[in-house]
Amino acid sequence: MRAAPSSDGDDPPLRSAGLISTPSVSGRSWSLTTLVKTSYDSNFTRSAVPISAWRVTPVVTGAIGLPIGRQQLFIGGDLGRDIFINKSNFNRNRYAVGGGLDWRLGSLCTGEVAGEYKKRQSQTSDLAVFRADNVQRTQTYGASATCRLFGRASAAMTVRRNITNNDLPERSAFDVRSTSYSPSLNYGTPTLGTFSLGADVNAILYPRRTVTTLDGVFEDRIKISSLRGGYSRTLGTKLSVNLGISYIKVSPNPSSELVVIAPGVAALVPRSGFSGTGFDVDIAYNPSSRLSANLTASRSVNSSPNVGASLVVQKLYGVDFNYNFSRAMSVGLGGTHVVRDYRGSFATAGEIRRTRDTVNRVFAQVNYSPVPLYSVGIEVAHQKRAAIPDIYNYSSTTAALTLRVKLGRG
Repeated sequence: MRAAPSSDGDDPPLRSAGLISTPSVSGRSWSLTTLVKTSYDSNFTRSAVPISAWRVTPVVTGAIGLPIGRQQLFIGGDLGRDIFINKSNFNRNRYAVGGGLDWRLGSLCTGEVAGEYKKRQSQTSDLAVFRADNVQRTQTYGASATCRLFGRASAAMTVRRNITNNDLPERSAFDVRSTSYSPSLNYGTPTLGTFSLGADVNAILYPRRTVTTLDGVFEDRIKISSLRGGYSRTLGTKLSVNLGISYIKVSPNPSSELVVIAPGVAALVPRSGFSGTGFDVDIAYNPSSRLSANLTASRSVNSSPNVGASLVVQKLYGVDFNYNFSRAMSVGLGGTHVVRDYRGSFATAGEIRRTRDTVNRVFAQVNYSPVPLYSVGIEVAHQKRAAIPDIYNYSSTTAALTLRVKLGRG
């Protein structure tokens, strides 16, 4: 077995999971997983003055697959609860439901249509402070298609819609609506690897924010456009690489706003945008059947669902190692370094203006699974954030024990 790359709290995984997080189940089958995670956090509120807590999170996850001709229908979800020992005001339910259709058209085209709804207490590394009522609701809908054109060439298209709402009224300024369109062309051979050329246009709306201009008051919108060239190749059984470089341009709408610079005096100033290069690197190295190493690096621009800002320019570097002592036991080590620059940042209710975070994290894991039915995992991690302003600095150490029982058929 293999230890999984690790991220903090409810941070997204280091590597994209696809359209939605609900797994696609193949064939006429089902799976049911019961998980209980018990964790200790030396600073669970992410505050300058540490507050420790024990948390128990039982979760039941299920998924069903049903073939319909050559198509594959799937549906799944999870239901659980975060239980904070001696801090019951933080206790909250968490649940998710999602599903979709993996489709096939002849021998040339395949794709997926899927949707998902999640509700849970959100504890991410960019939060100013973790609060008891920091519940976030997320809806994701999407569709993707890949069609073979001629020879080894193919074309792909992905459309995705995301809606994020915060239950806490003071965090309504962080609500986000985004719609992205991502076409690409690919060409690959076994000897040369796969070359790709793709674009992405992401239209983002912050529905609870307004921008005042000379022509009136408008909703806050931005558009993130990028053009990416990529290359991927597998070299034997030991090395695989996936590389990409992109040009990114961010256009705020409106492009300027009226800002009060003195009592009774306002000036028209341009709003923060961005233009520059991005990159993504994913390298996997397996020198033996027991040892593996993975390197991830990226520079990207995204919306800001947790911090008062128009956009986030993020650089991420991550590495993890895994060693299999046997078929039943593995150990993992790793770390991440994340820098987030908040462009167009502003103060919000209860939070002062923040312009940058640098978050460093290291972790160690032990995983034991003598049979497919159950597994036991232990993880210890330490994380530290250096922020501007430094009032948002924090460090925390976590330890977690995870017990998992998995049933299934098919």
